[in-house]
Amino acid sequence: MSEDRVMSLVRQVWLMLFGVLLFALVGGVTTHTLVARQSLRLQLQARNHDGAMMFALALSQQPGDAARMRLMAEARFDTGHYRRLQLVREDGSLIFEREWPERPAAAPHWFVQLLPVAVEPGLAEVTDGGRRIGRLQLWHQTGWAVDALWTGCLRMAGWLAALSLAAAAVAALAVRAWRRPLLATVAQAQALEERRFIIADEPRVPELRQLTRSMNSVVRRLQAVFEQQAATLEELRVQAQTDAVTGLTQRRHFLTRLDSALAAESHRGAGLLLVRLRYLEAMNRRLGHQATDRLLAALAQVLQSYPRHVQGALAGRLNGSDFALYLPASGMAEESARSLLEALRAALATVDREADLAVGGAELPLPSGAAAALALADGALAQAESAGAFAMCIAPPMPADAPMRGEGDWRARLAAALRFGRVRLMAYEVLDAQGQLLHLDCPMHLQLDADGPFEPAVRWLAMAVRCHLVDQVDLAALELALQAIDQDGRPRCVNMAAASLADDGFIAEVQQRLNSAPQAAAKLWIDLAEGAALQSRRLRDAITAWRRLGVSVGLEHAGAGLLDLSRLHALGVDYIKIDGAFVQGVATQPEVRELARGLIALLRGMQVQILAEAVLDEADLAVLWALGFDGATGPVLQSV
Repeated sequence: MSEDRVMSLVRQVWLMLFGVLLFALVGGVTTHTLVARQSLRLQLQARNHDGAMMFALALSQQPGDAARMRLMAEARFDTGHYRRLQLVREDGSLIFEREWPERPAAAPHWFVQLLPVAVEPGLAEVTDGGRRIGRLQLWHQTGWAVDALWTGCLRMAGWLAALSLAAAAVAALAVRAWRRPLLATVAQAQALEERRFIIADEPRVPELRQLTRSMNSVVRRLQAVFEQQAATLEELRVQAQTDAVTGLTQRRHFLTRLDSALAAESHRGAGLLLVRLRYLEAMNRRLGHQATDRLLAALAQVLQSYPRHVQGALAGRLNGSDFALYLPASGMAEESARSLLEALRAALATVDREADLAVGGAELPLPSGAAAALALADGALAQAESAGAFAMCIAPPMPADAPMRGEGDWRARLAAALRFGRVRLMAYEVLDAQGQLLHLDCPMHLQLDADGPFEPAVRWLAMAVRCHLVDQVDLAALELALQAIDQDGRPRCVNMAAASLADDGFIAEVQQRLNSAPQAAAKLWIDLAEGAALQSRRLRDAITAWRRLGVSVGLEHAGAGLLDLSRLHALGVDYIKIDGAFVQGVATQPEVRELARGLIALLRGMQVQILAEAVLDEADLAVLWALGFDGATGPVLQSV
């Protein structure tokens, strides 16, 4: 491979030299030919002028006798130096004219056509004393000029070709000299692969000397490293089990110790917590590697406090953003997760106030294995991630013989449900104050197992996001909603996840499906998550295109992030659904009523519909209508 690269470099140098020489050759010949052609044209012009003056002088000595003038002109013209002679009276009539065929030139025909040397004729007046007889025009032969131009072109091309060959020979010697140190460098690299160390001689060329010097330096350093390898083998073995940034146990060693701990007969129960530092790559870009490493070290310091104070506890780093904490007793997972979450929040805030993490955990049945324990805790972590920043979720205890579903199992079940069409849209009415239908809320239910029930999104949505299948779920819901609208004409609303909307391909697919069903699209409503909509600028163009088709686009579960009204208004939404947490108890709790009234005051000026979610009580519903809500949904309205 290295030899091919060297040869490729040599070929590139040769191609460059060939191009330069060819450009110089063509440019030199072209420039010389154009300059010579201009010089020959000036000579021809002078000849035409001088010949015309001599002809006119000789004809003027004939006392206006046309026959004598003709005889004299023919005698001079027949010398063969001229191509055409013409004498014209003042009124434009022809006195006489003489023309001789053009002498064929020795130059090729294409050359004559490409570089013609014809010029204007020479002009002179013929007189008889003081009386003007006529105007004389004279053209000389041009074949000699074309021959001279062709000969000069060949001569110049020959000289330049010889100089190019000499330059190519010199270049060949230079390339050969450059190639030797390159091949020596290749030999050094090949020797390193075989654990041999070669020091190459430094060439005279400065650039290549620097390359060889650097390569020799690398060889010397590697030689020193290999010589010390035997002495540091034990130290490297220890380092292989520990994460360099955090000092925590690495994944493989942690799982080995976890398996051993879970297999111990003395334990009656255990807990496992997983901590995920979210958006690690974005943090790296925002803070830089050094600051991010300090943040990771702060997180690890909090985790390491448990093994130092709790005998049998284990802490480890599973990958770049995932950490694990094993608790050697049952009933400790939830309490430990809460205290851990608060400690981590405080520790990370000292480095980055925008840091965000989630904690998932599980009470483990014993006996158990590391893989099953991770699968159970990972499911809880997925639920915590879907809940937002600094959220936690603890999976309840499970029997020892209960199936532990990992990410691979979830992916297979979700993919099968989508592939075989085991999907269903539910329908919940959203009504206005007069009881008229605004639209049907249509959450997606999936039948994860062929003989199992259809389950709501709360059971599988987090894992769909984790398995990168949520875009397929959203597209399936969109397709079902458009089909249902075509069948009964009732407007329907579907949800689109933030993870789906982050993909430009998904947005394009939605646009294509809406374009293919414009009548149904005019009765479609699309819910966007509040946080996703406020953080995504790319939605603006998509929402504009959807709304042109008549689609109504709005925010669901809103209420916690409505302070950024400028960005919210720029998205061009048609409605906002206020989360049930902000309206439940509005009839009996003054603070909830004031909050609802404030939300109405903030949003009314944006000319959007304001809808209430999850209304449970008729008294609450009456107050919401009085406050000015445009619509509502919830259990209390499904019986209206």
